[in-house]
Amino acid sequence: MTDPAGNRRGRETRRRILAVAEERFAERGIELTLDEVARAAATTRMTVHRHTGGREALVTHLVLRATGRLAESLRAVLDADAPFGDRLVGALLMTVSEIRSAPHLTGLFTAGDPTGAWPVLDPDDRVLAAIHAFFEPYLAAAAADGLLRHAPEPTLDWLLRQVLVFVLVPVAAPTDADVREQLEAFVLPAVLRAA
Repeated sequence: MTDPAGNRRGRETRRRILAVAEERFAERGIELTLDEVARAAATTRMTVHRHTGGREALVTHLVLRATGRLAESLRAVLDADAPFGDRLVGALLMTVSEIRSAPHLTGLFTAGDPTGAWPVLDPDDRVLAAIHAFFEPYLAAAAADGLLRHAPEPTLDWLLRQVLVFVLVPVAAPTDADVREQLEAFVLPAVLRAA
């Protein structure tokens, strides 16, 4: 039989570790180590590992948490009473803006070789799957309404690559206004049928 006090203590330890890890991740980004999380949480590296599954699993978890918070904001934009194109531009712009404003997230995408760090951190594509699961219903509804030029899945893949370009090459569209202008001028016409 499991000791309820032990479970409570374990849950509290995990909460403390994750809270500290989130703070350190915001400061250090991909350079986050289990040792520094352990020191900040006043515990051992082994305890951090036991509660998080290791460094890669911890970083993936932290990115999924950040993605979940962004999804809540995006949901308000995508569920608004506005034409789909306007909602899509708003959601893509918010995504670019949020990633750019969070150096620890920007670092994941701009660390030199974009294929390098991420596959190691998220080998099971959990983060990408969560992003797809969030956006797919919106694109499927747009496709059902006859708004998309292509099927939802390849459209979503292409849109996510466009977001990545804005994050990787900020000089191409340095301000939110520039990103919006390019989304409206080039991205929307590529994915939406003419009205």
